Amino acid sequence: MLADLLVAVLAGPLVASGVAKLAAPTEKLSWPIRSGPLAAPHGPRLIAAAELVGAVLLIVVPGRLAAVGGLVAYLALTGVAQALRGQKCACFGLARLASVGRTHVLMNAAGALLAVIALLIGPGDQTALRVGFAVAATALITGVVFAVDHRARAIEAAKEKQIVERTDAVYSVQLYTSESCPSCRALKKLVAGMEPARRDAVAETVLRPDGAAPGAMAEMGVPCAQGLDAAGKPVGGPVSGIGPVKALINSIVVTAHA
Repeated sequence: MLADLLVAVLAGPLVASGVAKLAAPTEKLSWPIRSGPLAAPHGPRLIAAAELVGAVLLIVVPGRLAAVGGLVAYLALTGVAQALRGQKCACFGLARLASVGRTHVLMNAAGALLAVIALLIGPGDQTALRVGFAVAATALITGVVFAVDHRARAIEAAKEKQIVERTDAVYSVQLYTSESCPSCRALKKLVAGMEPARRDAVAETVLRPDGAAPGAMAEMGVPCAQGLDAAGKPVGGPVSGIGPVKALINSIVVTAHA
């Protein structure tokens, strides 16, 4: 029974992640893979399909084979998370989660460890039990993702309001973007449509895939930005996300550039 429970728990995140990717418009996903067969727009769909197929196999394959499949899947996910550290997380579709970091690596490594435990305990072949626990695990993961996403959106809205109400004058903005970021591309289109004086006050730095923004922005997802005063010194704290960055750019005192 314990082996079946562990295998089912491993299926839950795969179901939640796969469904979230399939439900999201690919053009809105912050997909980090830019070339090859796994690049957008087909890449997210292929990965989502693989996750769902993997989840089904974890539930229906009997005995230790299911645990072996789970071990392979989560070792692969651990490696991918390590390789994509610092990139925007598209693990669960459009949910606004933290950029891929140590937590993602450790969570996937923990999944691999659970698979090893199931492999040592096995065999387990109670399909109905696996289905029940997999549904519960999927519901739990989905609830946690929704809660984190809701909190992130609330924080972003609060930052936008804080920027609008701030009295310190911003005369220019240092912006950091990435080529693999849909939000960055959308922000660039917004900036391109702004008045020339405001647009010219934005200095953009495109980060390399393995690069990071300086200082406190190193742990932020892109786009991120820092407002500067007339002397080029930081004004307030840095912000990230298309909404707060757009609000920061909109707060630029354009008369100084007329």
